[in-house]
Amino acid sequence: MSSSTSSSEQRYLLWLALFSTPLFLFLCLNYLFLRNAGELMAIPTIIALQQNPDTFCLYGTALYGDTFRYKMDALAVRKPDIVTIGSSRMLQFRERFFAEPFFNLSNTVSNLNEGQDVVEGILKSPHRPKIVIFGVDFWWFNGAYIPPTPYRPRAEPLHQFEGYFLFKPFLWLKEGKITTQDYIHTILHPAAREDPCNIGIQALKRRSGFAPDGSQYSFIDPDVGTASDGQKNPFGEIPHIRAGKDRYTYAPKADPRHVQTFLRLIGRLRKADIEVIVLFPPFAESVADALRQEGTRYGIFDDLREQMRAAGVFFLDATDPSTFGSTNCEFMDGVHSGDIVDARLLLWLDEERRQDGLKPVGNTVELRRIVEENTGRAMAVDPRVTTTKEGDFLHLGCKK
Repeated sequence: MSSSTSSSEQRYLLWLALFSTPLFLFLCLNYLFLRNAGELMAIPTIIALQQNPDTFCLYGTALYGDTFRYKMDALAVRKPDIVTIGSSRMLQFRERFFAEPFFNLSNTVSNLNEGQDVVEGILKSPHRPKIVIFGVDFWWFNGAYIPPTPYRPRAEPLHQFEGYFLFKPFLWLKEGKITTQDYIHTILHPAAREDPCNIGIQALKRRSGFAPDGSQYSFIDPDVGTASDGQKNPFGEIPHIRAGKDRYTYAPKADPRHVQTFLRLIGRLRKADIEVIVLFPPFAESVADALRQEGTRYGIFDDLREQMRAAGVFFLDATDPSTFGSTNCEFMDGVHSGDIVDARLLLWLDEERRQDGLKPVGNTVELRRIVEENTGRAMAVDPRVTTTKEGDFLHLGCKK
């Protein structure tokens, strides 16, 4: 009886070993892949690599949601005089656009409570900027879309290894996000030591991610092909605006509780001798037109303008890009502006500041050069990122 049991156990252990050994080996290879792709790097190491003036490292992780921690740690290292804060709609502002040292703290705010996290981080930082350009999305003030809730500091995603990460490369291979060639090459060659320098899967595969100045370089597919039926209208925001859905829920007025929260944040920055510029980031021209056509259903815009002026806030409403000479062709999508949009916007901002007797924040000569050489494109040509020619990826008939 015991002999039979012992024999069964031995066969079980043998089959277990035959099954688990290849899996263990593959998981070890996956670990090497993730390590060499830069996905397992600590944030201080990432920031240190990005500050090397001899390289231009992009950080584009596919594993972590650590943007807040990454940006706040980089703020202390970079010591900028000017920062932008806000949602992903503020990510195309770049250091070369500005006359003084700059860092982009954006993609850290999706509501006003998260805005408080960022303001607290700035005030506690060993280095405080002189100027904050605070990009605000109008839906943050819509109480029907984001009901006011008591402030609680965000639970930061931890930048630490999780066991299930080891299975991710299997999924990426299956979904075609990486190729077998990508997999093998990365196992053999650490990506951050190559030229170009890529940290993280998104940077490695698509040359997409955060630059050393905190701005983001997004992947634009050069093979635009022919628009499918689903691409006939590239601006999916417009049906939502017509229906008053999701973040475009109709709002005739701003929720006063949200407004007071925001003005308190502005007050705290000002009390610390930080100049604040409040900005409504632009929508693509077609999206801005749709918002305007709905009139009083989005009276929240007029209400916010009035309240900012009444509070003595320097406020620039860039909602409609035609105001400063931009078009649909210079946008990444309906809500995300490209480099040229933001270069034009800064030129306009500085004109407004001059009229008020204030010092410009932009590098006027560089901004004008960027606009002149890249009109009609979403991305300014930057060989450090890609030499691929930009196509008409929105299928609007844009001449690139």
